[in-house]
Amino acid sequence: MNNWIATVDLDLMSASDNDLLELVKLCATHTCVKIPNQKLTIEREAEIVKSFPNPYVLFTPDSPNFERSALDAEGYIGLVSENSIAGHKEEMLWHNESPHARLGSSVAWLYGEKGMEGSTTVWNNTVLAYADLDSDTKEKIKDLKCITFGNVNHSVARTDENFKNRSIYNNVPTPLIQTNYAGQTGLFLSLHQFERFEGMTREESLEIAEPLFDFITQDKYCYTHLWKDGDVSLSDQWLGVHRRLEFSKMKNRIVHRATFDYPKEL
Repeated sequence: MNNWIATVDLDLMSASDNDLLELVKLCATHTCVKIPNQKLTIEREAEIVKSFPNPYVLFTPDSPNFERSALDAEGYIGLVSENSIAGHKEEMLWHNESPHARLGSSVAWLYGEKGMEGSTTVWNNTVLAYADLDSDTKEKIKDLKCITFGNVNHSVARTDENFKNRSIYNNVPTPLIQTNYAGQTGLFLSLHQFERFEGMTREESLEIAEPLFDFITQDKYCYTHLWKDGDVSLSDQWLGVHRRLEFSKMKNRIVHRATFDYPKEL
C-alpha cells in the first residue's frame, strides 16, 4: 500500500475544534486521511460534520428515503449498506461526490461502524499523478474544462438505461487542473462521471480523458484501504476519486457517509 495517506491517532469523541481543523488540513495536503479505532455516536458524528461549512443535506425529512437512509435528524449523515445508499454488492466504479455541483461536498467523510472485515476501498491522488505528467501533456490540458454528469448508479453493473438517463451538468464547466485550499495542484477527473470537455465532442474528449484517467489511476498513485470496524476516512473530492471493490457481505456492512466544505481559514 502506498504511504501518501495520513494516519492519525485521535479519539474523535473528545477531539477539540483545533484537532478537527488539523484533520482537514491534513486532508487538503495529503488528499486522504484515516483515523482508526473510533466508536462514535450519531450525535457526536453530526456535531463534527456540522462544525464545518456547508454540510450537505443528503435527505430532507420529507424525502421518501429519509427513514431508511438518514441516520441523524437533519439528514446530514447517510447510511451506506444493503437497501440504502450504494447498497449493491458489485464493485462501485471510480467516482467523486461532485463538489463542483453540490455545495458542501469538498470533503467526504466515511465511518465504518461494523461489518467492515473484507471490505476494500481504493483512493487515488492526482497531485502526485499531475506532478509526473510530462510538460507537453500539461500544456495540452492546461485550459480544458470538464462537463460532468450525475444521477447515475456507480455500480460496475450500471445499465445502458441508467446511463442514458444521466443528468448532464452543462452549466458547471469545471477546470481539469485544480489547486485546492492548501495549494496542492492536481486533476479533477472522474471518468465515470465525465461527459466531455467544454467546446469538444464526447468522442474527441474521451480520446484525451481515457488515457489520462488510466495514467492517474495507476497503482503507484493509489492507496488501497482494508477496512476495520471503527475506521474513519476523510478525502479531498477535488483532487481524487475512489472506488469500492466487490463485497458480498453488504447486508452486514454499516458505513456512515457525509460531506462538507473546507473552513476558509485553511
